[in-house]
Amino acid sequence: MYQNPLTAAADLARNEPPHCYAEEAWLKLLRATHPTQRIYSSDPFVEVYSFAQCLYGLMFPLLDTGGFGWMWLIDGPERAMLIDTGYGLGDLQGLCRDITGGKPLMVVNTHCSCDHSYGNCQFSQVYCHELLAADLDWKQDPRIWDYLFQADGSCLCVPFDRRDLVPFRRYQIIGVPDGYRFDLGQGHEVELIWTPGHQPGHAAYLDLAGRFLIGGDCVGCGAVSVSGGSDFHADPRHARDPFQGSRYPSWDPRRTVAAQREGLHRLASRLEAFDRVFCGHGIQDLSSQLIPALLAACDRVLAQPENCNLIQPDGRHCIDVPGSGQLCYYLNGVGKRTDI
Repeated sequence: MYQNPLTAAADLARNEPPHCYAEEAWLKLLRATHPTQRIYSSDPFVEVYSFAQCLYGLMFPLLDTGGFGWMWLIDGPERAMLIDTGYGLGDLQGLCRDITGGKPLMVVNTHCSCDHSYGNCQFSQVYCHELLAADLDWKQDPRIWDYLFQADGSCLCVPFDRRDLVPFRRYQIIGVPDGYRFDLGQGHEVELIWTPGHQPGHAAYLDLAGRFLIGGDCVGCGAVSVSGGSDFHADPRHARDPFQGSRYPSWDPRRTVAAQREGLHRLASRLEAFDRVFCGHGIQDLSSQLIPALLAACDRVLAQPENCNLIQPDGRHCIDVPGSGQLCYYLNGVGKRTDI
């Protein structure tokens, strides 16, 4: 029997030990009390929340692991901006049109992971940091969703109907440099800030008018992971996915804790420009003081890489970030503190 992935993901989260009890409690409270919660008929797979005058959080089910992720929609004076596109389940384009009243839409990516970019196929044009363009183009392939299904056609994790995935089509990728500003009209600008570490071409987006940061996966209240030294396919959830991760080699210096530190330092230098932080997963509407806390954690790792709180079965080392969660890394992906 078919079940809406939003309900199925919630059931999965209840039936398995939660990764973060605080996140589970926050999500329960959000759904029970947030006055703006809405599900649109144009895309019933997404829960919509208004976090600020012009900012909408679009929460969607993680189809390969259970739980939820976030896309972000900024409704500017003349144009709107969609930050990340999820897996491509449902009519995301129609949803954005319904929320904004049909304003012209710019689409951008923080990075190219499946839960952030596979919905790009719904759009004709996508912007990203210039280092991400090659990875995004590599994933322009109709097989990107195959790993979500077992050999018998059943779903890998959260059940959904394959017919609800967006049809594959190629789109134009426009890579832009660090500091590039997108104009949403009447002086409302959003600035791309390069934040490598999680991926070489990862970027955050700073809304200068709204004074908030959309940080993708380089920040968060929970586990923030650096990919350097990892074997993406060692994770059994992604062993069947030939497009998992990045084409940049594991030893690339832009995939290290040192690179993560440089990106966070870039954000920390702009703390006067924003008060609130929103990210790709977990608890939202975080204090901007999360940035210096993560930066300090990177400094501790760079000073003593083996001095961690936990070593996970896949070899990742984890260090606590006070007031936030953990910074996760591989010993051969620490790197050296230097400008990149």
